[in-house]
Amino acid sequence: MALLPGRKLGSRTLRLGDKGSDVDQLHAFLRRQGYDLGSEAGFGYLTKDAVKRWQRDHGLVADGIAGKRFYALALKADPPVRRRVHVVGSNETLQQIAGLYEVGQEAFGNLSAQQKVYPGQRLVFFEREIWGMCTNTPQGKLPLTGFVCPGRPAASLPGPYVLRPASGGDADIVQVHHQLRTPGRRKQTAQQFLEAMGGAGCLGLYLPYKAVAPLDGRRYLKLLKRLRRQLKPPAMLWAELGPDIPGWKIWGGVDYFAVNQLVDRVVLDLPPPAQPGPLFERQRGEKLVESLLPCIHSWKILLKVPVYALEWKLDAEEGRQERGKLPYQTALSRAFRHGARLLQDEGGFPYYRYKKRGIDYQVRLLPHSFLAEVSAIANRHNLAGLILDELGMEDSRIWQSTNRYFRTASWSPGGETSAEYF
Repeated sequence: MALLPGRKLGSRTLRLGDKGSDVDQLHAFLRRQGYDLGSEAGFGYLTKDAVKRWQRDHGLVADGIAGKRFYALALKADPPVRRRVHVVGSNETLQQIAGLYEVGQEAFGNLSAQQKVYPGQRLVFFEREIWGMCTNTPQGKLPLTGFVCPGRPAASLPGPYVLRPASGGDADIVQVHHQLRTPGRRKQTAQQFLEAMGGAGCLGLYLPYKAVAPLDGRRYLKLLKRLRRQLKPPAMLWAELGPDIPGWKIWGGVDYFAVNQLVDRVVLDLPPPAQPGPLFERQRGEKLVESLLPCIHSWKILLKVPVYALEWKLDAEEGRQERGKLPYQTALSRAFRHGARLLQDEGGFPYYRYKKRGIDYQVRLLPHSFLAEVSAIANRHNLAGLILDELGMEDSRIWQSTNRYFRTASWSPGGETSAEYF
C-alpha cells in the first residue's frame, strides 16, 4: 500500500470525525475494495458505513471503527481471503458473470438465478484457499492453492506445499510431552522440524501436534515462539487447534490468543468418528468453528475435512470395531460387490451395510455435494479456506462443487494469493 506523508495507516484507531493522511490512505484502501465513498473528506458517515460493510464481509465485528482487528487483515501483504468486485456491464446476466469467474451463483451471496442484475451494480465474491493433504504425488491440474505433505515429498509436486513433519506424536500425548519437557528438548524438536523443510516450493511448516496435555500448554507456546523466531518471512507457520488441544484454564492448557498472534494459519480438524457414524456433520463443524472465533481471527482458520470413505468391521463375537480408510470408488464398488443394503441411521445419515463371513460391515460415504456445505460454512464465518484430507481418495464429483461458493486462490512466487490456480 502506497503511503502518503504524515501518519501511517494502522498507527492509530480511526473512527467517525477523524482526519489526516491515514484517513486518506483508508479511503484509498476502501475504494480499491470496491466501496463508494463519493467525494467525502475525513472519516465521515460514508467511510464509517464502508468500514462496517468491509468488517461484515470479512466476518469481523461490524462497529465501523478501524482498529486492531481491522488492520490485522487489511494491512496484510498476503491476505488469505480476498474480496473481489465485479461491476455489472450492459446486458450482462448473473449466469454469465458467474461463468466469467468460474464460480457458482451462490458465490455472490443471496442473489438467486431469477434475480436480474443491472448495469453499474457491484457484485462481491471471495477468493479463499483450498489445500490438499496427500501422501502420493497427485496427477493433473487441480483447483487447489497448494498441498500439505506429511513428510518431505519424494517427487516434485505440481504446485507449492506446506510441510507437516512426521513426528509420531499425532495422538500420543506422552511422546509430545517428551518433546516439550525441557528447553533442550524443545530446541532439539524445533531443529528437527526445521531441518525437515527445504526443497523447491516449500512455503512453511505445519506443526504436527494434534493433542497436547494441559500441563504442557506453556511449553507448547514456547516451542511455537522458537519456531516463529527461526522461520523468516515469507515462510509460514501453521498450528492445529481443537478439542484435543485444550484452551487455557487456571490449571493449564494453551493460550489460544497467544497462538493467534504467533501463527499464520490455524487448522481445525474434524476427526473421524470413534463409533460408526457420519464422516462430516455440518452442525458439528459449525460448532467447532464458533468455538475458535472468540480467540482466533476467522481469516486464519483452515477447516480440515475428510474426502475419503470409512469401512467399519463390526465383530460382535469378539466385541471389536475396526475402522479403515478407503478411496470413495473402492468403498462403493466393495459395497455393491457384496450386495450391501442402503440404510439410514438415527440421524438420517445414509450408509451401506453388508455381511461377510458372518461379520457385519458398514461403509460410510460422503455425499458428493458435501463440499458445497463446507464451503458455505467457510463463507458464513469468513474462514481462510479448506484442507481436503486424503487427497486421492475423493469422489471425483466433488470438484464440481469446489468453486460454487468462492473462487480458489493460488500462491504466487511473491507470497501473495491470486486468482489463478495450477
